[in-house]
Amino acid sequence: MQTVLLVCPMELGKEHLVRQAHDQFPLAALQRGIGIERIVAFIGSGTYALALTAADGDFQANFARFLADPEVERFFDDLRPYVRDLPHPGAKTADLPLATAMLLWQAGGECDATTP
Repeated sequence: MQTVLLVCPMELGKEHLVRQAHDQFPLAALQRGIGIERIVAFIGSGTYALALTAADGDFQANFARFLADPEVERFFDDLRPYVRDLPHPGAKTADLPLATAMLLWQAGGECDATTP
């Protein structure tokens, strides 16, 4: 599995509208198995972020399947008035504001600089 963070700027003062859009998050699409196994959403200080954990296999193929789902596309379309740089179906990961982990540390454990 691989986790990436999609980090997008958003309009300050519109957080309540982004939260309302999240009430309609397409959980049913995720449960059908469209390539993403876990999502964590973040909001604050003019930033919107999604941590997306893809299923085993080719990340780009799983991410493309996620973006191509009509429910996911509608969800992102609902966010677009408030959040910039959200991906569209067919988007290439190299062109998106994505980050991947490069360090994991937790108390009582060791530091893993390659596989968080």
